[in-house]
Amino acid sequence: MNDSGDDSRHDTSLANELARERNREAADRTLLAWIRTSLAMISLGFGIERLGQAALNLDGRLSGFSAVKTRAFGAALILLGVAATLAGMWEHRRMLAAIASDDYRYANRPPIARYMGVALVCVGLAALAVILVAG
Repeated sequence: MNDSGDDSRHDTSLANELARERNREAADRTLLAWIRTSLAMISLGFGIERLGQAALNLDGRLSGFSAVKTRAFGAALILLGVAATLAGMWEHRRMLAAIASDDYRYANRPPIARYMGVALVCVGLAALAVILVAG
């Protein structure tokens, strides 16, 4: 004899487990997006620093160029990329812990992506200011 109440509980449990798995996979994809973004920022920072050094070595003295400026902006992007990786890893760990808990519910999270965006805008505005002042 099959009790329909047991089937309903089993279906709900299976649906909950599948939802948890989808959320875990979404958290993994989000971490991979953080890593791709971080890699782009780190690569751009390294490229800016290397290009600045190469430009200085070719011409010796370019107007507005200095090793300090290119190194500072390259380092700022590299640090921002490292910070984005760490923030993504922290958020991923938090999300996996929340998903694993028995009473998993949506919780408001800090807007890490917005903070990284603001930091990137600040680096960009600082670079623009240096370019305008030097030119």
